[in-house]
Amino acid sequence: METLNKFFSLLKTDIRKRMLTGLLLILPIYVTFFVVKFLFSFIGGTLSPLIKKMFLLFGAELPKTSVDEFIITFIGLIFTFASLYFIGIFAANIIGKSIIHYFENLLTKTPVISNIYSSVKQIVHAISLPGKQAFKRVVILDFPKEGMKSIGFVTGTLKENGKDKYISVFIPTTPNPTTGFLVFTREDDVIDTNLTVEVAFKTLLSGGVLTPKQFATILKTPTDTTTPSENNNPS
Repeated sequence: METLNKFFSLLKTDIRKRMLTGLLLILPIYVTFFVVKFLFSFIGGTLSPLIKKMFLLFGAELPKTSVDEFIITFIGLIFTFASLYFIGIFAANIIGKSIIHYFENLLTKTPVISNIYSSVKQIVHAISLPGKQAFKRVVILDFPKEGMKSIGFVTGTLKENGKDKYISVFIPTTPNPTTGFLVFTREDDVIDTNLTVEVAFKTLLSGGVLTPKQFATILKTPTDTTTPSENNNPS
């Protein structure tokens, strides 16, 4: 009986181990697939109604199967990228710049729309322009209350009389770092880290599972004088 219980215990452990291994292998592929599928449907589906109207204009039948819908979406994806390319060419010449400048002036003088357009344009330029980084460095700070540490990204500085007074810090939420909190704090209230933005985002997306070792070292308080060698020595 004892041998049988031991056998079932080992079998249970083995099954759990194999299932966990399979999950760790499949989960990244599964998430990646749905993200790519979403982007494909979102970008390609933007022009899908227009392409369907073109099909009707030329006497073709509307899609009836999922394969037909896939083809329509794929064509929409190609048209979207092609349109962006030709818009970029158009915006680079003198005539295109003049037309874009005219419509920008129109948007910036329209109530409500002007605020939305200006804000979105500033964000896009801050992220996309060469040599400019939206996130300048990764820091840790007390949030949401003193004694609790959070990862933050410094996004800028506020000056008073020509001197830096406060820094703006974006604190993302986990596991969805696209939302978060914006706080303004003093430079002395944050601790710089040697983490890159990519490593910090991996830490956030994993819920702390992929926290690098050097980050844990930074979190030690000044009163913690224990050295790594002392920690490794047996008591």
